[in-house]
Amino acid sequence: MKLRFPVSPLAILFAAALFACQAGEPEAAGDVDDLPAEPSSEGAVEVVAQDYAFAAPSRIPSGWTTFRLVNRGKEPHFFLLNRLPDGKTIEDYGAEVGAAFDSVWDSLRTGAADKAEAGAMLGRRLPAWYADVEQWGGVGILAPGRTAPVTMRLEPGSYVMECYIKTADGEFHSSQGMVLPITVTAEVSDQEPPASDLDITLTNDEMLIEGEATPGEHTIAVHFGEHPETGLGNDVHLARLEDDTSVQEVASWMDWMNADGLRAPAPALFVGGAQEMPVGQTAYFDVVLEPGRYAWISEPGAQGLIREFTVE
Repeated sequence: MKLRFPVSPLAILFAAALFACQAGEPEAAGDVDDLPAEPSSEGAVEVVAQDYAFAAPSRIPSGWTTFRLVNRGKEPHFFLLNRLPDGKTIEDYGAEVGAAFDSVWDSLRTGAADKAEAGAMLGRRLPAWYADVEQWGGVGILAPGRTAPVTMRLEPGSYVMECYIKTADGEFHSSQGMVLPITVTAEVSDQEPPASDLDITLTNDEMLIEGEATPGEHTIAVHFGEHPETGLGNDVHLARLEDDTSVQEVASWMDWMNADGLRAPAPALFVGGAQEMPVGQTAYFDVVLEPGRYAWISEPGAQGLIREFTVE
């Protein structure tokens, strides 16, 4: 018999991360290198990911900010920022939101529910205030040993940074400790958005791309044009594909509700991207494209939100 607890392990980890910050311990979660308490003068924020912890400054200014994700782990990682509604805390997020996802994933992985049933179950178990949580960007899926930046404009508030890639055993990275509280202050950075040479506009049905993916360095602007009525918003991840890799299999892997979805290792080399943001926002990320086969994929990969291309 599997024992169940009134508060999920994810909630306990959220609370532990918050306690460490409040108690004056190092702001980084887990056994990672110490990082400065504030961003650099250029507004860059370094986020270190390893298996399974984040390290990042706990307080950053609002306005345009460049985040630089460094994956020092042996598994793929990303980070997504969730902006909490007023009055809600990281403990609330862990105990109510984390617990809901934990229980639904448990039903999926044991076969107690199919995807349709799990979606309805999740809707019933999430707290009403979750409708006011805003996904506010981050770096897309990133392969081990790689670094990727993203630039986005933040509003003041309390945020939760998380990664919900899964281990080979099917456990969410967030349930293993990859959660971190972040406060965005009313102080505004003096950074400006970069110029882009390739633009992607995300709608609920398609991915509109302007510009040519040529070899070399590119700054991609991701414009968030629509948000689905239910579920997470639209995002974009860049995957490098081998000649025999099926892009549909990669897209299926990106769906966390599939049995093998988001389980390490990844079926392609992910080199970053931009996580979902509110409609009307724009995020920018930099990539170096080498000759080869690639795909832009929006999680969980609706047909119109997959664009395969080749860099000659």
